[in-house]
Parts: sequence; structure tokens; C-alpha cells
Amino acid sequence: MAAKGREIRVLGLPVSDSTMEETLAYIDKTVAEQGYARIVTMNAEIAYLAATDQKVRHIIETADYVTADGSGILWAAERYGTPLKERVSGIDLVQHLLARGKHRFYFLGAHPDVIETAMMKIHSDYPDVSIVGYHDGYFKEEESAAIAQEIAAAQTDILFVAMGFPKQDQWIMEHREETGIHVAIGVGGSLDVLSGNVKRAPKVFQKMGMEWFYRLCTDPKRIKRMMALPKFMSLVKKDCKK
Repeated sequence: MAAKGREIRVLGLPVSDSTMEETLAYIDKTVAEQGYARIVTMNAEIAYLAATDQKVRHIIETADYVTADGSGILWAAERYGTPLKERVSGIDLVQHLLARGKHRFYFLGAHPDVIETAMMKIHSDYPDVSIVGYHDGYFKEEESAAIAQEIAAAQTDILFVAMGFPKQDQWIMEHREETGIHVAIGVGGSLDVLSGNVKRAPKVFQKMGMEWFYRLCTDPKRIKRMMALPKFMSLVKKDCKK
């Protein structure tokens, strides 16, 4: 198995202290060695959920690689005295992998219209990319086996599952053997971004670690989800005092 490098802990959860380039190198090596890695891109909302739910915690603790997706994780790492090199978000990871065009990709998730639009845009933006298949996320559980077999038959290297955490990661864990993939990454709402339905925050917001604020301003309905951030910060502060 490819070496993961240094890990730190946030609320007892593992986080890889890796740059984007180091993460890409890990993925390349895993595929080249015909290995397997389940990658979780963890933000503050996911970390808070994992800290308060043992079943969700298990998903993170058993992952092969966990990246810091979000300024909240970077902030927490600083509080623990173990600063991370950089943020490695799910959408950035997807876009970097597509741009390099080294592997065979399969996408699973999102609304049928969203994934269709996303596939058209991906082929337009990344003409050399190898998309070996895709399927929307609106399927019945009894259809999972057939989808997994389709993924395997396509000789998929990297599977992107965009069905929201933890559902996407549970699906990956349950169907790992059937899919025969080498790398699986839960990518949440990335297909909404790739389709153009959701716009990312301007670079200035991203650099300031305020992408969450931009998303809240453009989509106020996210307020309930955003409430996990102050709760997460409170847990980190208490944990640092132990």
C-alpha cells in the first residue's frame, strides 16, 4: 500500500498532513500498485458528526486517507499545535485528477439532470479525460449490486461518489469488493459545482478561509448545516484544555 505520510489528530480523528501534490502522488501510487484506498475529505461538519456518533466515527477511523477539507480543520490543527500544510478539498481534488487525465473515472451520485450536465461540462473542460461510466444517485438499494458490477466491468481506477456524507462512504464500504476499484473518494456536492449549478466562492474568500461564509450568503438554507461549525469549534477548545 502507498505510504500515507504524517497524520495528526483532530478530536481524535486522523487527518493527513499532506499537500495536494502529495495526495495526488498517493493516489497515483495506489492505482499503479493495483492497491486500494478509501479517501475521506473531512470538513468541520463531518468531524463534528464523527465526534458525536460512533458509527460515523468508524467511517473516518477506518478510512485509508483523510484530507483536510475546510478551514475549520486547519484552524483546529493550529489549536492542537500541529498545523497542517494546506487544505485539500474534495472539489479541488476532483478537478486536479480530471485535469491530469491519468486514470479511468466513474461518477456516482447527484440528481439525473445534474450528473448529465456535469458529464457534458467535464468532457468539454477536460477533453483528454477518461470517464468510463456514471450513474445518478437516485436509485434503490436493490440496484446497488448492478451498479457495482457496472463499475467493475468498466475497469474503473477511481470512483467518485457524490451522495453526501455519510451515505456515500457507507455505499463505498459496502460495495468495495464488487466494484474492484483502486481508489474511492466521497465528494459530496462536487457534481453540483462541476455542473455549474453551484458556484464556488471567489479565490479571495477561499484564501481567507471564508468560503463557508460565501456559500451561506448565496444559499441561506445552509444555516442549519453551518451550525455544526461553532459546535465543532467548542468541542476542539474543550479538547485542547484536557
